[in-house]
Amino acid sequence: MSDLIWNDFEDPTGDQIQSVLPGDLHPIADNRLRLIRSFSDEVFPRLESHDSYLFGELAYPVYDAVVDEVGTVGIRVVIDFDRFISVTQTPTDRPSAIPMPDLSTSVEKANSRQLLSGDCIWLLLEFIATQIDGLVDEAHDRTNQLEYLLNHDHEPPSDCRQQIARLRNIYLQLETIITPTLSVAEKIIDDRLDLRKKVDGVEVEIFPRSTEIYLIDVAEHLRHARSRAEYGRDMMNVLTDNLSSYLERKQAQAGNRLGAIASIMLLPTFVVGLYGMNIDPDYFPEFGWLNGYLMAWLMILLITVVQYTFFRRKGWL
Repeated sequence: MSDLIWNDFEDPTGDQIQSVLPGDLHPIADNRLRLIRSFSDEVFPRLESHDSYLFGELAYPVYDAVVDEVGTVGIRVVIDFDRFISVTQTPTDRPSAIPMPDLSTSVEKANSRQLLSGDCIWLLLEFIATQIDGLVDEAHDRTNQLEYLLNHDHEPPSDCRQQIARLRNIYLQLETIITPTLSVAEKIIDDRLDLRKKVDGVEVEIFPRSTEIYLIDVAEHLRHARSRAEYGRDMMNVLTDNLSSYLERKQAQAGNRLGAIASIMLLPTFVVGLYGMNIDPDYFPEFGWLNGYLMAWLMILLITVVQYTFFRRKGWL
């Protein structure tokens, strides 16, 4: 067996991991370790006891910019008192622009400090929580940009409604990852998931209290991320309402503008139509005035200027 506490494998062959696996590994766990999923398959984080070892899978979230969604890459783990094994299989249809999780820093930290195998789980959960935080931050930045545009009457993007829908979906996807990941940490903290053995007559746990304290910090980290994701999802409802209000205001402004233009055109048209009627000029004494034509023009201009000034001050033009 390897002297390393944490053995990390990416797309391993059967021979590569066989030498470090527990001899009593259940066939179901062995099959799951070697399973290659599609990138679109959902990874449900879990960790379960198989008597002499723990087996499970954690979800590493990644952002797919092409479809504007959050996907997951599964990290399978096998834990006993002597080893911590992590296996990552590259999904079959993973977009090339999406990187695989790089656990090298966490692995080096665990092996250089000669941590216990149980300590490695908090390093892995901390690594995932940091990635989740970054994705929540990016989603919040996009949310804040849309909120600023809508609250300050700036022209929103033409696909604003679609952006809101995609952001809502991202927050939901993050919540579906955070909640079961948090559940894994809470099960360890509450001693609902553990391995025990006797060393020199003293019972020891694979997750001692010192490890649980680190996990408490990670759990708080995940709870905060979940609260932010929930807040972001609630903000999508607010942005939808703000967008609807913005569009209604724009429609009302367009209606006011058309109404003002129609009103400005109406009275001059009435004057022109009135004096353009084909009837006896004797019924229009103005026709005999020396400056009647000029006065008609002055009246049209005066009516137009007065109406334009009125509607301009009301903000309709």
